[in-house]
Amino acid sequence: MRGIRLTAVVAFVTMGVSVPAAAQFAAPNPDVFAGAEDQQRARLLDQPCTDADEGHGCYRYDGRLIREAPCTYHIETGVIASKPTDQCYKMEAPRNYRGVWVDEFEGQAFIPEGTKAPEWPRDDLKSPEWDKEADRAIAARIWLDVERVDLNEERRRSGRKFFIEFIGRKTMYRGNYGHFGMSGHEIIVDRVISLRECPETGACS
Repeated sequence: MRGIRLTAVVAFVTMGVSVPAAAQFAAPNPDVFAGAEDQQRARLLDQPCTDADEGHGCYRYDGRLIREAPCTYHIETGVIASKPTDQCYKMEAPRNYRGVWVDEFEGQAFIPEGTKAPEWPRDDLKSPEWDKEADRAIAARIWLDVERVDLNEERRRSGRKFFIEFIGRKTMYRGNYGHFGMSGHEIIVDRVISLRECPETGACS
């Protein structure tokens, strides 16, 4: 369970950002959410709160009323937590995956076998094409959640690459997952079948 201070949540809501994903740069599609309550919250997210809504989908912070974001809940005064990804979002059925896992600090990434890592734009940030290229890269990036499996900590030094085969569940809809919402999908690893470190040079397979 991860607590998020209300000051951060206020900033997220102001920007139209979904708390569980850490970044939703547009109003979220209600269909992506697993629960009916969270779907309804998504539909109402851009609607102003009234005094009658306080405690019923809205909360008061620093003198203003704020809509409850999908998948969030209060754990104590001043702290909001978010549901795990598979309790928040609709997920595909478990299946077998194989590919390269890049294990970097705040930068988990999974590159399925037979695909290439997404390329980030190299042009000037002010270039008209930059946003489109960045959006394509985010859509192709997959965040790998390994928190539910017991991996040898010796293997978890940042920046290493592994060839991994596992059983996992992928988010059904594209969104903004992982660190700062910079991944278009997330896969939760339920069981690791094999894991071996990639050589410093040559193919990783």
